[in-house]
Amino acid sequence: MTNQKQPKDSQTAGENVYQYLRSSIIGLQVKPGQTININELSDFLKVSRSPIRDALIQLAKDGLVTTTPQKGTIVSKIDIQRVRDERFMRACIEERVLREFLESYRESDIETLKDLLRQQKKALENKDARDFLRTDDAFHTVFFQATNHPFCLENVLNMSNHYYRIRLLSLSESDIRQQTYEQHEEILRLIQERDVSKIRTLIDLHIVDKQDEETRMKRKYPELFTAVEEADQLKGKIWEEDFLMTI
Repeated sequence: MTNQKQPKDSQTAGENVYQYLRSSIIGLQVKPGQTININELSDFLKVSRSPIRDALIQLAKDGLVTTTPQKGTIVSKIDIQRVRDERFMRACIEERVLREFLESYRESDIETLKDLLRQQKKALENKDARDFLRTDDAFHTVFFQATNHPFCLENVLNMSNHYYRIRLLSLSESDIRQQTYEQHEEILRLIQERDVSKIRTLIDLHIVDKQDEETRMKRKYPELFTAVEEADQLKGKIWEEDFLMTI
């Protein structure tokens, strides 16, 4: 169980609820397929149902919740085809960004990457999948920031909801965390050698070529993916629990 942060007063109620729910869903604190009870959520967040409905409309546009007359509103299960599209989009953009990075990076950027690898190694040793993914994203963010592509970065992050969830699910496995860390070490080495060709190949391996991981996750957690149609009707205080910590 984690101490999830409830919405702050600095934003509108709808924006606050949206950010809170989105964070809870993509962070796998709430199980894919779980039914959302609006009244229960209203009591938990201490807000009216109106901003919750507004937030759910936006989350539906993001592909994170699904509403049907038969099942009500549920947390969307992970859609493998969408995962692959999101992976493909990110790889295409990041490959170009990395090419620019190789032509313009400063030594301070390399030091930042080295520091993030140290942080990621600590997360690896602590078996902390969430912190590992945080440092993973921070590592890749350096390329976008150093090349002045904040718009591309924002869109990549905002349009990778299903991809983010399967990454977090995969990184709950120790061997996948280890492999990812080693790939980051190799990316840094190739950057310093300015080897564009090998970086392109490694980015495909690091981001796109993940069929084995996908198959492994679907076999281990079939109920989390769209192939299983039934909504999960588990009862309990779902917003106070942490699904990732149960697997």
